[in-house]
Amino acid sequence: MSSAYGTIPKPDSVVSLDTILPIKKTLRNGTSASLQQVDPTNKALVSYLKGLCNHEIKTGTTYPQEQEMNDQGFADYFLAYDSFVLVKDEPIMPGKEYDMQDKVLGCFYIKPNYPGRCSHICNGGFFTSTIHRGFGAGVAMGESFPTLASALGYQASVFNLVFENNTASVKIWRRLGYQEVGRIPKAGRLENSPGKLVDAIIFYKDFTETEVESNGTLA
Repeated sequence: MSSAYGTIPKPDSVVSLDTILPIKKTLRNGTSASLQQVDPTNKALVSYLKGLCNHEIKTGTTYPQEQEMNDQGFADYFLAYDSFVLVKDEPIMPGKEYDMQDKVLGCFYIKPNYPGRCSHICNGGFFTSTIHRGFGAGVAMGESFPTLASALGYQASVFNLVFENNTASVKIWRRLGYQEVGRIPKAGRLENSPGKLVDAIIFYKDFTETEVESNGTLA
């Protein structure tokens, strides 16, 4: 995927994701969940994830994009590097049909935030299903993020634009020990804050100083 820096190669993986996934989680309401890699050939899944992404864009309160994405735009944005999906119960199996609205709890991507000499720092983008919010799916994905990012060869992460009035996201990153290393004043014009520009917080986490989870358990 092209960025402000052009196309950025990702670092070499240090651990095969096959040795980590699926990661099993239990949400606050007792729901069993599995975190797995997104299969880009699963058209039903990809279409549903694109819908989650476009819903957030249309809502206009958490992401900076203003235009909804078509198939190619979503593939370039979400699938170009490494992407993951949290689902109810057991992982999605190839060739089996699912009610994606019921099955999918949330999803996220991991991609390099900077090129070259800074390519050990990644970025992530998270989407939680609107019908499964409030049960800890966002926390479950956030807990797994350092494990997967470290396996992919990243040593740290930066979240560039966490709008200060996105209270759920801010709460998660503070809870999971991310540092607030900066603030961008008047970063976004958001639908939930008419007539004003909203600040964004920059969150950072050094994975090399953190014992991360393995198979769903924090070390």
